[in-house]
Parts: sequence; C-alpha cells; structure tokens
Amino acid sequence: MLKMSADPLLSVEDLRVEFPISSGVLGSGTAGTVKAVDGVSFNLISGETLGVVGESGCGKTTTGLAILRMLGIAGGKIVFDGKDITNLTRGQMRPIRKKMQMVYQDPFGALDPRMRVRDIIGEPLIAHAEAKEKAKYRARIEELLDIVGLDARMGERYPHEFSGGQRQRIGIARALALNPKLIICDEPVSALDVSIQAQIINLLESLQKKLGLTYIFIAHDLSVVQHISDRVMVMYLGKVVEIASHTELYKNPKHPYTQALLSAVPTPSPDAEAQREVVLLEGEVPSPLNPPKGCPFHPRCPVARPECSVKAPEVVVDSVGHQVSCHLFS
Repeated sequence: MLKMSADPLLSVEDLRVEFPISSGVLGSGTAGTVKAVDGVSFNLISGETLGVVGESGCGKTTTGLAILRMLGIAGGKIVFDGKDITNLTRGQMRPIRKKMQMVYQDPFGALDPRMRVRDIIGEPLIAHAEAKEKAKYRARIEELLDIVGLDARMGERYPHEFSGGQRQRIGIARALALNPKLIICDEPVSALDVSIQAQIINLLESLQKKLGLTYIFIAHDLSVVQHISDRVMVMYLGKVVEIASHTELYKNPKHPYTQALLSAVPTPSPDAEAQREVVLLEGEVPSPLNPPKGCPFHPRCPVARPECSVKAPEVVVDSVGHQVSCHLFS
C-alpha cells in the first residue's frame, strides 16, 4: 500500500496548453486556438504511478510534455519537488531536467540510428557534465545496460541491430542515466507485441521498487494501465473527467466516458466475454478548435441531460478520493 505524504513530488494546477491555428496564404493570420490541455489539475506523490488514459488527441502526451516544460504553457501552475517551475527559463530548467525524464512511444524513432548504444545512453551524462572520468562513464553505461536486462557488450552495437523490446530497454536506460525522480512514460508499450509489453511493464515495476521512481504512465489501453498504476486519470478533449485509484476506477467507474472505455476492454474468460455489454459511443470526438459548450462529452454521452450542453460540470470528490466531473454527481 502506497504511503501518502504531505507534500507531493508533482503538483499540477489548472494547466492549460494552447496552439494557434494559422490562416492565410503565408500563415500570417490566426484562424483560432486549439485548447489541447484545458484546466488539468492533479497531484503525484513520490513512488506513485499515475496512469493517464483517453482517446487519441485528448491531450495526454501534451500534458506530459508541458510538465517537462518542453512545450509553452498558456496558464496554470506546475510545482515539482517543492519548486515552482511554471515560468522558469530554459537555463533555469536545465538542472531540474536531470530529475525529470521521458520514455518515448516509438522505440525505433527515439534512438539515433547513427549512434552506438553506449553513446545514446551516455548522451545525458555528457550533456549535464556527469561524465568527467572515462572509466566512471563506461562503468555507468555498463551498469545501466545491466539494470534494464541487456548485456554490457551490446553497447557497441547500433539501434537497428535490436528488436523493438530491446530498443525500448535502451530508451529506459537513457532515461535512468541521471538518476531521475520522475519518469513520464509516453505509451511505452503501444508499439510492441503483447508478450513484449508484459516484459517492459514488469521491468518498469521492478525499477520503480529498486530505484524509488515515480511514473506518469500514458496509454490508451486500459488493460495495460490497470496492471501498473496506483491511480488512473481519464482525459477527454483536453480535460480531466475522472481520477481514482485503479481498484476503485475499474470496480466503480462513474463517468459515462470511463464506463464506455472499460466496456471495450476484453476479458480473458470466454463466458464473461460473451456476457460483456459494450457501450458504443455515437459520433466522433469534437474538434478541439471548436469544443462543445458545457460538458465536452455531452454530444456523445448516452445519459446526457439538458444542463450538460449549457454548463460545465464541477469536480466532485467522494470519501475515498474518487474524483469525477459529471452533472450526474453534482
């Protein structure tokens, strides 16, 4: 059981990320603004894994990149390890970046094909002047390869000589090079075979226990998130619609969107699968350039009320910390 601490490692409050849409022949005008992330708030304690789920385009990855300050922020507040990093300059963020790392979705595109694996893993050490002695540098790379389950001799090879699962292990080793506190995993297993997915998830869980890591695990597959997450945050059209412990969310999903997502998760039992009732959502996800008024989910919601199209729902938190944004519970 995860012990709650008074001060979270990461606190995100009303985070907003917007992208202008250019218009005109040369893109000199602005046609509008896409609200990619719209008022996201959550806390993350040390040693916890927060799963972030939702359909493509809901703002999951953008939220992660904004937390790392790799994207501009339109509004809100980000406090990491007790320090407000919301408005820090690139130079001020540099020492903090050692504590915040990312594992990318594509294990093929995330590695430079012209570099040997040892140089890929060691690149963060050089960038942050952590490789002053060659012997310690080489020893650290060998240690990182061993930690992720690869032979030290593999450091001499190039990325194309590895399988997808091995490449993701290399990406994880690179993320661990500077001993970070927080790692944002951006769909790290979505491009891998199912059998390999389990190996990578087991590796991430093992590393978390061994190194005291904190994860934000972004995924669209709820069955994957269930196994690794302490809590799950469900996003829709840039907004958070539900946050709960993974046990509570899967046992008692409250938001209609979460219920629809869970209904589509297959079960291993043939009998249960035959009796499973899938909630089919009508229509497409609205454009973030022109989101619907009120609750963003109401055009597709099977239980929408008249007020859903007029007023945005407030956040309601119950006695067990289950948070939902829906008029059904307000």
